[in-house]
Amino acid sequence: MEMLMPDSTTLALFVTASLALYISPGPDMLYIASRSIAQGRAAGVASAFGVFAGLLVHMLAASMGLAAVLVLWPIAYLVVKWLGVLYLAYLGLKILLDRNGGMALPGGNSAEHPDYRRLFRQGLFVNLLNPKIALFFMAFLPQFVDAEKGSIPLQMLFFGSLFNAGGFLWVLFLAVLFGAIGNRIASRPGIWGWQRWITGSVLLALAANLAFAQRE
Repeated sequence: MEMLMPDSTTLALFVTASLALYISPGPDMLYIASRSIAQGRAAGVASAFGVFAGLLVHMLAASMGLAAVLVLWPIAYLVVKWLGVLYLAYLGLKILLDRNGGMALPGGNSAEHPDYRRLFRQGLFVNLLNPKIALFFMAFLPQFVDAEKGSIPLQMLFFGSLFNAGGFLWVLFLAVLFGAIGNRIASRPGIWGWQRWITGSVLLALAANLAFAQRE
């Protein structure tokens, strides 16, 4: 299988559309921002790596046609969706009900430091269990594919990889930015309670948003 490189006009349109999507507030941005503020820059970066890994899986599935299962079998979409809702709700309630919530203040103000591997896994599953991301890749990537340029799966992989590379740099920037904000406010008395409530509430809001999302 071979593919020809897309023309400059198509690439320019793709980059413009991708940049617009990056800066649009979405579940990934809110999740990473809340983790970074509550637990610091390193925790945000670990979460960003997990989110990126989930995006990579969704992109590969869309490129190989596996994401079509969510379209052809509505029950598969619903199963993944409600697993995602339950997982997000579980994380949010765990943080709100547990005074530590498995979290730690940035700057080492807690005896328990963040478990970065757990944060990576949570970011991964928060993303994997959102079927709308799979549908997004199925709807977005084909708009830039040209059958005359060769293999359609390879073109999907090319554009998907390009989108994910830019998206990864963006979420890393967010982790560093909001982590710096979290580090600045962590030393203030009583701020931990606010950080815990913000993070837990964001996760519950994401669960509710996914629960009420319609399959388009």
